[in-house]
Amino acid sequence: MSRIVVTLGPATQDPVILEQVVKAGADSFRFPASKASLASLAELAAGVSSVAAGLGRTPDLLLDLPGAKTRFTNDDQFSLKGIPRVRVHFAPVPSDVHREMPVLGLTGADISGRVGPGDIILVGDGEDALRVERVEPDHCVTIPLTDGFLGKRRGVALPGRSVAASGLTDRDRAALETLPGSIFSGVIISFVESADDVREARDIMAASAAGHDVPPLIAKVETRAGAAAVREIAECADAVLLGRGDLLLDSGPLEFFDLCETVRTGTAEVGCPLIVGTQLLTSLSAGWLPHRSELAYVSGLLRSGTAGLMLADETAAGTAPVRTVELLRELRERYTGAGEVPPLFPARAAAVPGGGGE
Repeated sequence: MSRIVVTLGPATQDPVILEQVVKAGADSFRFPASKASLASLAELAAGVSSVAAGLGRTPDLLLDLPGAKTRFTNDDQFSLKGIPRVRVHFAPVPSDVHREMPVLGLTGADISGRVGPGDIILVGDGEDALRVERVEPDHCVTIPLTDGFLGKRRGVALPGRSVAASGLTDRDRAALETLPGSIFSGVIISFVESADDVREARDIMAASAAGHDVPPLIAKVETRAGAAAVREIAECADAVLLGRGDLLLDSGPLEFFDLCETVRTGTAEVGCPLIVGTQLLTSLSAGWLPHRSELAYVSGLLRSGTAGLMLADETAAGTAPVRTVELLRELRERYTGAGEVPPLFPARAAAVPGGGGE
């Protein structure tokens, strides 16, 4: 029976909505650290824990570390509609989205030298795209191909071409040192491409544990290289998260399904819990019924016994977070039956007397 993992964001931070989401069936909560401080996320996690405790629930509280993903530096949001060009600097310069030609800086993995005229830069999970018009030594000028709303510090990718983003960043390492004994009951590390990433993260937490338990570690696999190494990663991690959004950006559409299957079968062969995420039921924010393709895919995952299904934009920024969680819970009951939801980390729970789910 799959656990329902809810990504916390503006759409679910209100205590009233949060309580409804917990009642609707949320078993675990994900706190992305890409756009917020650890202190603010810990405060949010404490709030979630308090609301859940009032309902007799003890959800997983999972901190998601961002890794070295390339991101825009803007803190202000803006629409691409009617904007003829956007200047993208290759360095982390401050953004200014209010100019006639908006200026965006970049953090994370460096894309300079990897783009040329005519190349496409994808934004977020591919919702928006910019075509490179010309390239200068420190920036490129791009033409928006879509008219979407560009949110705060969205990720950037070059379709079908990996940009080195694997391995822990200094920010990741600093966060890992604080996790033992914290409010968070687990940690997700991003862009894992080898078991060495998992071992390093666990060693960092162990070195700072000071008598506290080392939290369970979830390895997010979201590149072709990560999928190729999924068996060794799964043997070291407490769970694997299949990040379908970034995987599609890295793989391109033709390889995507095969890579997802590689991750699914690889984790199953070593008995490692698998969480599947990204755009599972996003259509509920635009219409009353889900898209048929989403419904079929999610139902198949539930029937196959996937350990967890992670909602991202659906609950972080979507317009129907409660209805989305309710539908996912109802689908789970339809395909796996009602009853107690098993723990996300069964091996960990078995090692603790009385350990289990909620």
